[in-house]
Amino acid sequence: MTTSRKQARGDRSRELILDTAERLMAGRGYSGTAMSAICRETGLPATSIYWHFGSKQGLLAAVMERGARRWFAALPDWDDTSDETAEEQAARLTERGADALTEQPAFLRLFYLLALDSADDLDAAALVRRVRDTANQRFRRVIEEMLAAEHPPEVAGPAAEELARFAVACSDGCFFAVALEPGETDARRMFADLFLAVRALAPAAIHRARRET
Repeated sequence: MTTSRKQARGDRSRELILDTAERLMAGRGYSGTAMSAICRETGLPATSIYWHFGSKQGLLAAVMERGARRWFAALPDWDDTSDETAEEQAARLTERGADALTEQPAFLRLFYLLALDSADDLDAAALVRRVRDTANQRFRRVIEEMLAAEHPPEVAGPAAEELARFAVACSDGCFFAVALEPGETDARRMFADLFLAVRALAPAAIHRARRET
């Protein structure tokens, strides 16, 4: 077998393991997913999994990093060269955020399960924190760009930080609403309402930021 064919076969095995681990861990939790179950579902020996990932913790890290990369790739970032107004860009990003929420259910379910079950696992907690920080940064940039047209950076920045944390918390709630009541939840509408809520709360956040500068 040529090197390229071996590489392609190895890549397919790796993706199969990641897909299976993500699905099982999202359903059973990290601690509830045995390596033997992953072997059984993939039809691959344990040696193959350990060769690719080194350990169960290494497999979890790869699953989370791939899921986070895919999720954030689905979220368009703020475009400084766009002809759209700040509000038009925010509305578009809000719509895509809602779509990304429904397109990555297994990863997000695993993320929340891990977040609730990682108190004693420093590596898992670090993974959760990294994804959480990135989500906060994405929301903060959008909100800060909206506020920057009327407020100086030393005010817009802290206010955007406060509002971003509120937006991420609401996004959490949107995911659970979609997961628990999929037939009754319109994610795009909920995210549009989140955008309106952020706008309504902005004056109070600006006031607090001005008071603290």
